[in-house]
Amino acid sequence: MKRADAPTITYSLIEWLDNRYDNKTITTEISVNTTFGTKIADVVVSNGHSIAYEVKSAFDTTKRLNAQVNGFSEMFEYVYLVYWDGKYNLKGLNLPSNIGLIKAYWKDDKVCFGIVQDARINRLATSFNIAPFLWKKELRYFLGLKQQKFKMSDDKDTLVELFSKNYGKRDSVRIFRYVLKNRFELGFSVFQKLKDLKAFRSNKSDINYPLQYS
Repeated sequence: MKRADAPTITYSLIEWLDNRYDNKTITTEISVNTTFGTKIADVVVSNGHSIAYEVKSAFDTTKRLNAQVNGFSEMFEYVYLVYWDGKYNLKGLNLPSNIGLIKAYWKDDKVCFGIVQDARINRLATSFNIAPFLWKKELRYFLGLKQQKFKMSDDKDTLVELFSKNYGKRDSVRIFRYVLKNRFELGFSVFQKLKDLKAFRSNKSDINYPLQYS
């Protein structure tokens, strides 16, 4: 039996999510800027919604958990805590009510998962949250759709400000879903072939993915 460590749980979680959702992109270790600081989501799914999963293995602590899930809630529509069953006192964690819970446990020498509590949708994301996540290439593209004038020499802060002025909350959330699904599609497809978490690191972001948003 393998150790119930974070890589083992993460690998099994991605396989489980792959079977659970259709028409999706799954990726790992996504860094987002929040009012709680820069936070890294262990697993992210884009399937018509944006979903972040924070993994706590049998060897992790919950010292930073509240800042993590609260930060993710500013960006992602749904946030789940994936925890090793029997390791944590869930009542003592004082998690926000929007956070979903998924327990991980051994069964027949495999890591299995069970939904304990469904996540509730977050409505905190705004263009000001999402715009800094976008690359300059992406910001220019979406500004072009609005026929907003800008200079190719404009720095990212200027482009972020223009994006925030031109896109409201609803459209920004849709754009965030689109970017997650397309920017990380290559890494997910390589993982599906190789079945190796290293595939996400070496092929994580496709800087040349075609921008065809509508």
